[in-house]
Amino acid sequence: MSVKEAVKNINVIVIDDEEKICELLRVFLGTMGPFNSIVIANNTLQAMQKFQNQKFDLLILDQVLPGKLGLEFAESLRKSVKFHNLKILLISGFLQQDDVIRSVDLGIKHILVKPFTRQQLISKVSEILKLEEDLEH
Repeated sequence: MSVKEAVKNINVIVIDDEEKICELLRVFLGTMGPFNSIVIANNTLQAMQKFQNQKFDLLILDQVLPGKLGLEFAESLRKSVKFHNLKILLISGFLQQDDVIRSVDLGIKHILVKPFTRQQLISKVSEILKLEEDLEH
């Protein structure tokens, strides 16, 4: 199955307070194929509302958010059995060594440092979702 076929069944939620980053992520992900859905939330409160209404396969989470840091949000999600196995990609331009250690403790194995390229994002998402990369580079 190609990447473009595989992503048709995948629901992604992006949580980032920067609308330009959200739109960029939507465009970059769109080059992989038509995802079932790509939902945007600009803060953790919006995100929790979206989680109540839909099941997601992948969370792309910014570390620096208003109200609650991304890792704090991820930790609260991980406490629920419902989200224990949710795949998470942490993105940030401001990660400390403690953040990286904490992310590993939370089962977040994938981090993308801002600024990143389209190809870096696609590679990470493909790796997380265990998709074969057959896209043109």
